[in-house]
Amino acid sequence: MNVYPHTTKEEKIPTIEGNVDVTEIRTEEKMTTPPNRYSPASLVRALEKKNLGTKATRASIVDTLGKRGYVTGKSIEVSDLGLRMVETLKAHSPIILDEELTREIEKDLEKIQESKKDLEKQEEKVLEKSKKAINKIAKDITKNLEAIGKSLEDANEKVWAKEKEENMMTKCPVCGKGRLRIMYGRKFKRFFVSCDAYPKCKTTFGLPPKGLMKPARDKDNKQEMCVECGFPLVVSLKKGRRPWKFCFNPECPSRKKWEGKEKK
Repeated sequence: MNVYPHTTKEEKIPTIEGNVDVTEIRTEEKMTTPPNRYSPASLVRALEKKNLGTKATRASIVDTLGKRGYVTGKSIEVSDLGLRMVETLKAHSPIILDEELTREIEKDLEKIQESKKDLEKQEEKVLEKSKKAINKIAKDITKNLEAIGKSLEDANEKVWAKEKEENMMTKCPVCGKGRLRIMYGRKFKRFFVSCDAYPKCKTTFGLPPKGLMKPARDKDNKQEMCVECGFPLVVSLKKGRRPWKFCFNPECPSRKKWEGKEKK
């Protein structure tokens, strides 16, 4: 029985002789497409595939990377500080970046949790392995402390300069010379808007007490402006909530409408 019946037929392709009319010549140049950037969720999945961290720690690891300024954005991008940190550790203490060592210790800890006998021996084995790694790290860092500090200091200065520029907005509406910028006051632990021409211009505007404040920008990275008063808009970023764009001008009609709704 023929399960896949088929027939074939061979034919000769005619030979083309003589002149041929060339109707079109086209060249194409294509670049390889880079892989998509990690999101917090996809980065957690990547850690899981590599058996790094645990279910309880992977999300907090990603969160810590953002809090310490090693990565930025929802579509995760490594910051200058993050790149410099990796370069510095590779040069002076590569054992910290050893995925295999981390993986081995975590597997040993899981075995201890699941084991019902010889717990003390297994604990001693893991502790001994961890001690060796920590002592090696401590020696490397102590030996190269000055070089590590200088490298990270330079990276921090670049990060601060970049953040300062990212927090700059339009010209100050009061003096017309300085630019408005978002700053963080350590004394009151909250963000506010001020003019960078301080102390000549002491213009300041208050911002809500909670959340991370950033200038609101469109897809082309242009400052978004309030349609009611022309002031630059600010976006409040809070964990677990949608970004909230608002005008910080206390005399803006949109601000008064919002305050009226809040009172109701």
